Amino acid sequence: MKKLTFILLTLLSLTTRADEGMWVMGNISEKTDSVLRSLGLELTSEELYSTEQPSLNNAIIQLGGFCSGVVVSNEGLVFTNHHCGFSAIQTHSTPEDDYLKYGFYAKKLEDELPNEGLYVLFHIKTVDVTDLILSSVPEGASETAKAIIVDSVSSRLMEMVDYSGNGIQSEVNPFYKGSKYFLSVYQRFDDVRLVYAPPQCLGKYGGDTDNWMWPRQTCDFCVFRIYADKNNAPAEYSKDNVPYHPLQYARVSTQGYQDGSYAMTLGYPGSTDRYLSSYGIESTMRTLNDVRYQVRGVKLDVLREVMRQSDSIRIMYASKYASSSNYWKFSLGQNQALENLKVVEEKQQQEQDLKEWSEKDVNKRGKYISALDSLKSIYESEASVLYGNNLWMESFYRGSDILGLVLKNVASSRRGSEDEKFQEKVENAYKNIDVETDKKVFLSLLQNYVKQASGTKFQIQEIMHEINSTWNGDYSRYVDNLYATSVFARPDDIRQVYSFSEVADDPMAKVASQLFDVYASQLSVSGNEHEYERILGDGIREMNHDREYYPDANFTLRLSYGLCKPIDFTPGTTGLKEEATQLITSPRSFLNKHEQNPDNYDYRLIPSVYKWMKKGKFSARYIDKATGELPLCFLTTNDITGGNSGSGVFDGKGRLIGLAFDGNWEAMSGDLKFDNALQRCIAVDIRWVLSVMDDYSNAKRLINELTIE
Repeated sequence: MKKLTFILLTLLSLTTRADEGMWVMGNISEKTDSVLRSLGLELTSEELYSTEQPSLNNAIIQLGGFCSGVVVSNEGLVFTNHHCGFSAIQTHSTPEDDYLKYGFYAKKLEDELPNEGLYVLFHIKTVDVTDLILSSVPEGASETAKAIIVDSVSSRLMEMVDYSGNGIQSEVNPFYKGSKYFLSVYQRFDDVRLVYAPPQCLGKYGGDTDNWMWPRQTCDFCVFRIYADKNNAPAEYSKDNVPYHPLQYARVSTQGYQDGSYAMTLGYPGSTDRYLSSYGIESTMRTLNDVRYQVRGVKLDVLREVMRQSDSIRIMYASKYASSSNYWKFSLGQNQALENLKVVEEKQQQEQDLKEWSEKDVNKRGKYISALDSLKSIYESEASVLYGNNLWMESFYRGSDILGLVLKNVASSRRGSEDEKFQEKVENAYKNIDVETDKKVFLSLLQNYVKQASGTKFQIQEIMHEINSTWNGDYSRYVDNLYATSVFARPDDIRQVYSFSEVADDPMAKVASQLFDVYASQLSVSGNEHEYERILGDGIREMNHDREYYPDANFTLRLSYGLCKPIDFTPGTTGLKEEATQLITSPRSFLNKHEQNPDNYDYRLIPSVYKWMKKGKFSARYIDKATGELPLCFLTTNDITGGNSGSGVFDGKGRLIGLAFDGNWEAMSGDLKFDNALQRCIAVDIRWVLSVMDDYSNAKRLINELTIE
C-alpha cells in the first residue's frame, strides 16, 4: 500500500508540474518526453517530430508572422483562428459583400480569395549554434560590441544554409536572453487564399466582453489554402497555381475527450519573459501596462462610437479596433493577475535566495549579486523615461493613423534615408483611413497626452504654445486647422506625391517633427538591463541545476502539453455560473448570452445564425457522446501566449481536437509567471468548427477534404 501511495504521489507531482512550458521541438529531453508519455502521448518521437521523414510537425505552420495554424488536408487546407484571418476577411469585405458580418465560403477553388502579403512558413530544421556564436565574442566585450558580433556571425551562419530549394529562409534566434542561440530553417509560401470564414457573430462571439474570459462560446476559426506551382514548389500568386500537397497533414478527431485526457498544442508562441526580475516586472506594470490600458481606452471609445454609426467605417476599422482592444484588456488583466498572485513578492524572494546562495561563494557567484544591484539601479533611474516613451508611442506613433504614417517618414528622414516605397505605403494605408475618424482620434489622444505627460520631460511645449497663443487654448480649432491645411488629410492629393521630401514642410509633417524631437531628446541611454537580466537568469538556473528550464517563447516552433481539465476555482465568469466550472460549453449557454443581454453588441446574432442555433439540428457525428450536446469550447492546462492563436490542439494519437485561441482572466500573468493551479488554455472544439462549416454553411466540399476519425 505504501508503494502504491508513493507511485500515485509521484504521478501527481508530475501532473501538477507538467503543464508549464513551451518546449523546443527536436530538443525535448528524455525527462520531459517521459512525462509526455505518462500523461497519454501515444505517438513515437519520430511521428511527433522528425527532419528525416514526414511527422506531425510538418503539418504546423506559422501564419503571416503573427499566428499559428495547422494543415488539415492533402490539398493544403489550413485551419487557424478567425481573429488571425480577421484582417484578410476585412480586406475583402465591402458594405455590399460584408464577409465580416455574414461570413464567406468559396464554393469552388476559383472563388478562393488571394491575400497580398500573407504567407505561411513550414519549419524544416533547428540547429544549436551557441558555441559558434559565443566563441566569437571576446571576454569583457560591451553589450553593444557583443550585439554587433552576434549579428555578424549570425548572418554568416544564415548564408551557409542551402537556399537552392524554393522559398528557403533562415533566422538565428537567441534563447535564455542570449545564453544560447539556435538557427531555424523554414520554407515559405506566399500564395495563401481565403477559403472560409464564419459570420463575425460566431467567429468573434462575445467580443470585448468575453475576451480572456471563461466560459466561452466563440467559434474562433477560419480556413485558408496554400497554393504552389505545378511542381508543388512555392510561387508568387498566379491563377495557374494549384493547391499545395504538404509532407504531412493532421487527421481530425470527432471522438472527443474527457476530464483528464491528454492534450498538446503545436504552434509558434510569440513572446514570454518568465525569468524577468522583480524590478523588470514592476516596470512592465507601471510604465507599460498602465499606460497602454489608459491611452487605448481613450482611442477605443472614439472608434467604438463611429463604427456603430456606419457600416463602411465599421468594416474599415474592424481589424484595427480588434488589435488595439485585445491588448487594452490584456494590460489590465495582466496587472490584476500579477498583483493577485503576488508575483513581484515571489520574485523578490527568489532574488533574495539567489543573493544568499551567491554570498556562499562570492568569487564564483559574485556576478549575480552585482547583476541584482545593477538591475535595481537601472530600472529606478529609467522609470520616468520608460513611462514617457510608452505614453508617446501609444498616443502618437500608434494613435492617429495619419500621424503614425508621417512619424515613420520623419524618423526615416532623420536617419538620412528616403522611403522608396512611399507611394505604395500611402496607397495601402489610406485604404483603411477615414479622415474625420482619424481627426477625432488625434484630438482625443492629444488632449489625453497633455494631461498624462504633466510633470514629465515629455511635454510638447511647441505645440502647446501654438494652441494657447493662436487658438486661445482650443484644441478642437487647432486640430481642425491642422487637418484642413495638411495634404495628408486629403487622400487623393497625397496619393499623387512621389516622396516624403516633397511634403516635408507640410503642417502635419512639422507637427510630427516637433513630436519626434520630444521623443528623441528623452531616449533612454541603455543601462544594459538586458545583459543583467540574462546574467540573473543564468544564476537562477545554476542555483536550481536539478530543475529543467524551458526557454522563453520567441516565435519559434514549440510544443506545450497538459490535460483537458475544467476550472476548479472561482473564475471571472461572464456567463452561466453552472458552466463556469465545466470542461465544455454548450449551445444553451450560447443562446442564453444572446437572449439575456439584448443591449450587448458583443452577443448580437444575425437572424440566420440565431435561427440555426435555436433549431439545434446538428449532425449526429458532431454531438458529444457524454453530454449529448454539440460541444463549443473547452479547457486544457496547456501553456499559451500570443502567437499561439490558431495552434492545433491534439490528442495523444496526434489527431486534431481543437484550435487554441485564448487564455483565462485569472492567469493573465502568464507571460511573466505561469501559475499551475490557475492557468488554462481556451480552445474551440473541432466539432463546433465542423458543424458550422457543414450544418450552417453546407460547405461539403471542404468537409470531404478532411480525414475525419
